[in-house]
Amino acid sequence: MLPGFLIAGLAVQIRADLGLSLGGLGMMIGLFFGTAAIVSPAMGRLSERAGWAVGLLTATGFTAASLAGIGWLANSVPALAAFYIIGGFGSSLSQIASNLAVARCVDPSRQGLVFGLRHAAVPTAAILAGLAVPTIALTVGWRWGFRGGVLLVLLAALSIPRSDEPHTINPSPQDQNGSSQALRTPMPLLVILAIAVGLGTGAIDTVSSFIVSYSVAEGVGESTAGILLAVGSICGLTSRIIGGWLIDRRQHADLTAIAAMILTGMGGVVLLNLGGLAGLYAGAAIAFAAGWGWAGLFTFAIVKDNPEAPATASGITQVGKYLGAALAPPIFGFVADRVSFGAAWWFTTSAFVLAACLILYVRSKRP
Repeated sequence: MLPGFLIAGLAVQIRADLGLSLGGLGMMIGLFFGTAAIVSPAMGRLSERAGWAVGLLTATGFTAASLAGIGWLANSVPALAAFYIIGGFGSSLSQIASNLAVARCVDPSRQGLVFGLRHAAVPTAAILAGLAVPTIALTVGWRWGFRGGVLLVLLAALSIPRSDEPHTINPSPQDQNGSSQALRTPMPLLVILAIAVGLGTGAIDTVSSFIVSYSVAEGVGESTAGILLAVGSICGLTSRIIGGWLIDRRQHADLTAIAAMILTGMGGVVLLNLGGLAGLYAGAAIAFAAGWGWAGLFTFAIVKDNPEAPATASGITQVGKYLGAALAPPIFGFVADRVSFGAAWWFTTSAFVLAACLILYVRSKRP
């Protein structure tokens, strides 16, 4: 996820260097997540067949190429776009393969916590992007943020086993008898959940993508704006881990609780939009904590409902997630450019509300 969040955290410096508008920034983020959305079903099938270890190793290769290309070679907007497309492949494959790793290699009684830790990778990437503003972008230049990211990716690759077979403790029925198993969640409900997760993810991604630019426009210093992104991301990271730990105590992911967290995140966006500087700081913390905190619970619910094909099921819902992340930032950037940041935040608010309504609808249809 690091390429997508670095462009958001370092947006002010990148825009000044390459001439990106707010709409152009949204388009870059949209390319990253749009590519991931398009390839997600194929990445799900690849992970099921080749195994999660091969999937994660391949994903690190895509991500390292993306970061290195931006850090050393991207001297124009088209070049930047090309390397973000490569990064989209890595993002999609890494998330699906890691979901499969948890489903196959972690005891079911601990999967909630581990899914929370796995989803903490997203706010961790945002934390690094936020801290890169005062420590790297304003000292040695924004490109060194991407160059340093290459080192982090290579270190991660060294920790990935070359084969997943010795680690598997929860083989699927297909692994055991060679027969293909159907998804347990009806496809229409999976599609609705994909739309819901797309709206919810798109909404919170506009917060993470534009909070730095918005804060600077409101008079906050560039360094402070970067720290605000990092602090908000820490709130999101903490809520994801705590949510996963709580799920292990119940062994049940309640869709009603997920909808409630999404609506709480919406409240944070309203506060940062209307509350002045104090509201900006408090609203950002609430939006990140609640608006990001439900992601691990959602994945847990999908995997638990589809134990025979967790990567395939999560690949379907991930299409919606990435489409939301691809479409929301460009729309937000366009509205912010042509109308105002305030109007763009109301767009984000409406996406949160619709996501919660769809999840509650699916909850009413489940036994």
